[in-house]
Amino acid sequence: MLIFMLFVFLAATAWTLGQSRATGLRRQIDETTAAAMAQAKETLIGRAVTDGNRPGSLPCPDGDNDGVADLFAGQNCPAYVGRLPWKTLDLPELVDGYGDRLWYAISPGLRDHPAVQPLNYQSALQLTFDASPNIAAIVFSPGPSLATQNGRPSDVVADYLDGANSDGDSAYVSGPLSPTFNDKALAITRDDLFRTVNQRILAEIRGPDDNPAGAPTYGLRRYWADNGFFPWADSASDGFGDAGITIGSLPFNDLLINPAALIWLNPNGWLPLVTYQRLGPNLARIGIVGSGHTMDIIPCPSSPCP
Repeated sequence: MLIFMLFVFLAATAWTLGQSRATGLRRQIDETTAAAMAQAKETLIGRAVTDGNRPGSLPCPDGDNDGVADLFAGQNCPAYVGRLPWKTLDLPELVDGYGDRLWYAISPGLRDHPAVQPLNYQSALQLTFDASPNIAAIVFSPGPSLATQNGRPSDVVADYLDGANSDGDSAYVSGPLSPTFNDKALAITRDDLFRTVNQRILAEIRGPDDNPAGAPTYGLRRYWADNGFFPWADSASDGFGDAGITIGSLPFNDLLINPAALIWLNPNGWLPLVTYQRLGPNLARIGIVGSGHTMDIIPCPSSPCP
């Protein structure tokens, strides 16, 4: 009896240790995957913010697993779902907890091509995620091969992504996990992408923080430096301020805006989207139509600005 009880104890201990190791391994896999996907999301947003021609745009997916975004086929990406173009994004090779490279889907309306212009906060986004609209892009971890996925390694979407994520339409899902679905997905929403893009736009309208010695060079800060007060708002949508109007559109035709920024602000239709409030001679507030993103502006008599 004692020998039998010892056997049971040892077996139970071995099972418990095995379960603990398995749980620890799963946790490590999940943490590696989550970190890689979060880094990919952050980098895609950063790339959109800093784009020199179309802020808010994103690269085409990588269709041949070389780490580089595919070149356009005419005016379109060859495909709008593929691997994450990690080389194009200046990333290390990002892999999930199973060692597979990440995948990536993009809304066609955000591809970095002149044909999409105007590209701004109001651009139509085609992707949905769990039936929610306004999705800019999605990052995927494909997980281990399913019983029906026998083609790896390959560049075929269905060899990696599962169910609705591999059927070629613009509707993607996060689950549920099952024997036929093990994708992990992280969505980038419109607000995720444009929250910082919008701040870049508003900063151009405000005027730079740091100037050469002297008064501010551009934007609302330049207007105040020249006139001693902020302009009236535009009520006629013509880009000119109307005396006595405190709430309306940005009087952008009354401002000296950085010519280097106008090269992309105008083609992408940003200036008419800027809301403007003259809260007083020395205080103004600007925002982007349809968003909750605003910026308060105070005078900046000299550099550096407060």
